[in-house]
Amino acid sequence: MAATNELLIQNVFKEMLKYKPSLQKMVIVDEDEEEETLDPRFLGDLIIRNFPWPIGVELRRLFSASMRQLDRMRLDQIFKTIERSMQFISFLMICQLWKDTKEQKLDLPESFRKEFSDRILVLSMGNYAWLIRAIGTFMQEEGIKWFISEMSENFDRKFYNALDFWVPERNEIGHYQINLTNEDIEKRCVEYEEKLSCILKKLAFICKYKLVSVREIKVIHPKNQKARFNHLIDLLSSSDSGFKAQELEETKYAESSSVLLMKSLKTIDEYLNLSPLVIDTHSEVIDDKEKFDIKKDIFLYTKFRGDHLMYVGTEVTEKCDLRSLHDYGILVDQFKDMLTTITGQ
Repeated sequence: MAATNELLIQNVFKEMLKYKPSLQKMVIVDEDEEEETLDPRFLGDLIIRNFPWPIGVELRRLFSASMRQLDRMRLDQIFKTIERSMQFISFLMICQLWKDTKEQKLDLPESFRKEFSDRILVLSMGNYAWLIRAIGTFMQEEGIKWFISEMSENFDRKFYNALDFWVPERNEIGHYQINLTNEDIEKRCVEYEEKLSCILKKLAFICKYKLVSVREIKVIHPKNQKARFNHLIDLLSSSDSGFKAQELEETKYAESSSVLLMKSLKTIDEYLNLSPLVIDTHSEVIDDKEKFDIKKDIFLYTKFRGDHLMYVGTEVTEKCDLRSLHDYGILVDQFKDMLTTITGQ
């Protein structure tokens, strides 16, 4: 019998190879074996580093030594991993819909606008599933090309149904409405790991893209020459939170203080801006007592109430009030623009 996580790691890695063949170099060949063997110790870390951080950090927890027992902790982490995956993917879809609606004047159905307005203010597992299905269906029916082209071939009715499975299960397990026996927990851990594997395989294409945070953009403009823009960025994918800083010098420039999903680190031409749904507080200077509660982390949007944006951290577990961020007002304005653009209100 395969060890905990082993089949999941092998299945997801093999699917990632289809989109990023360069990962093949990490396959370890045992000279005593007739076939190549995939070492889960290395491949697990490789999967973590090639998924965007909000998903990768949950996989890091799931693959950790403390999660190897088929107990309640592991069951909860399986749910947490799929919930964060759904949250992140829904944010990608929302940001493209927002951008395309603003630029191309898409004619969104009134029923969609109203439903979106009701669901986006307080997010939940059910809302992530609805957003993914509704936006995906609309884009397909309208023949609109995805920024992430692989979505069109991977997001189908079967995939949407697989996500819908988790909605009542998450409500049941997440809110501790039932008491599970140890036997029930063990069975669900095995069953749900298999279902998680299927969904992660459908999302394996994301390894082709780079999640980055634009920390700073400097203008370089020598005399009698065209200006160039030096982007100081952090690559938000790692087996730990020590994100790798890089510089990218271009004749064009991206949006500053933003989290971007890029097709390549070689050019700034093609990217999807995920702000204000995904934000990075690592560059915030804690220069005031009001900022002492700010934690440096990658945060994902969860609620909007009374002009107050609320976020959940990817590493920090305590709640953080981010209203003292220097650019908080800009984040609120961006969120309101998204609401107005998509809902028409």
